[in-house]
Amino acid sequence: MLPPDNTPDAPLPLSKTKKKKIAENLQQLGEDLSLLSVSQLELLDLDPDLFKALVEGKSITANVAARRHRQYIGTLMRQVDPEPILAALEQLKTAPTGIYSPKSDIDPQTDKDSRALLDRLLAWDDDAMETILSADPDMDRQHLRQLVRNANKDISTQKKNSKSLQALKELIARLKVKEV
Repeated sequence: MLPPDNTPDAPLPLSKTKKKKIAENLQQLGEDLSLLSVSQLELLDLDPDLFKALVEGKSITANVAARRHRQYIGTLMRQVDPEPILAALEQLKTAPTGIYSPKSDIDPQTDKDSRALLDRLLAWDDDAMETILSADPDMDRQHLRQLVRNANKDISTQKKNSKSLQALKELIARLKVKEV
């Protein structure tokens, strides 16, 4: 007769490599969550400690401290069930105002025109600048040039969250609404 722990139906224990892989995946999920805004995190119904750590992580700028904090978030992720978080994250991705590729409620031709105008602005096209300045007489030329300069710098350094680029997109979208 077999001892109770050696029954043929008993699952095999996880190997050390498998445990590390699971921990790395949970830490990566935590890093993905840290990219979300606070309002998006609130929609996910997270554990209070995890939510607090994710919000605090947004203010950490030092590389070593940020790495340690990501590891802490990974540790907290091991204490929660990742399935509901993954499902809610997938739901956010497919929502009309998704987190990765927001879907526009304007028609595709207007969106295509906005993108073309943004591309011309980023290429320092004077006609595009004049189009913006004539559509918004309150816009300061120097401020517009500064936004374009900063957006180009952020793009060249591959900065993901460019405030200048976002401001240019919002400006163009606002002007398109005015023109209609």
